Amino acid sequence: MLGIRKNKNNTDMDYEYIQALKNKKIPLLVLDPKWHELFPEYRKNSEIKALEKKLNDLIKLQGQTTNDIKEYEKAKKTIMENIVENMTDGHEETSIIKRKKQDMNKKLMNDLNDKIEEAHMLEEKLPNDIQIANKKLLIACMRVCYKELTDNTEKIEELESWVNHVREELKNKILEKQDMEMRNTQLYKYMHNLLGPDVVEIFDKDHNVWKGNVEENSAVK
Repeated sequence: MLGIRKNKNNTDMDYEYIQALKNKKIPLLVLDPKWHELFPEYRKNSEIKALEKKLNDLIKLQGQTTNDIKEYEKAKKTIMENIVENMTDGHEETSIIKRKKQDMNKKLMNDLNDKIEEAHMLEEKLPNDIQIANKKLLIACMRVCYKELTDNTEKIEELESWVNHVREELKNKILEKQDMEMRNTQLYKYMHNLLGPDVVEIFDKDHNVWKGNVEENSAVK
């Protein structure tokens, strides 16, 4: 399976993964504390950093667009009030000034309506753009995760082999140690029986040896 994946380029894999995530609602990674815990700054490669920045920029743009629409609506209300205030039948002394103001208000209104329309179109488009950017960031992170998982798996297998080898070696060493302890016990008992504890004690002073259970050895007749 890994060999098949390696033969695919990132573009093909990204398309395949995007399709797999098509109907999945993925929480925004940059707002997820667990994601930040798993991907502190030093673990982010250049691709992840670039995609994270793009996603953050889109989220900021979404917030800015929402605020812009609110401001545009406030401005539109003000212009409408100005239009009503400067309505004229053409007979007032200030009719020429009012007409000029109305022309300006109409131009401002047209410009503002264009901005509102553009902002609403952007507002409708941004959620999808954000989800796509979020999924691209997720895929980049998954690549890093699976690289680490694969590397760790190889190391785990190496360590498992080493542990099994050391475990077998340890078992052999334990058996070897037990054999030597038994041999020392036999030798020490034999010397106690042959020479007696008083004589053996004289030899003990000049030699540092493993004696086993000294009390048991001393009790041997």
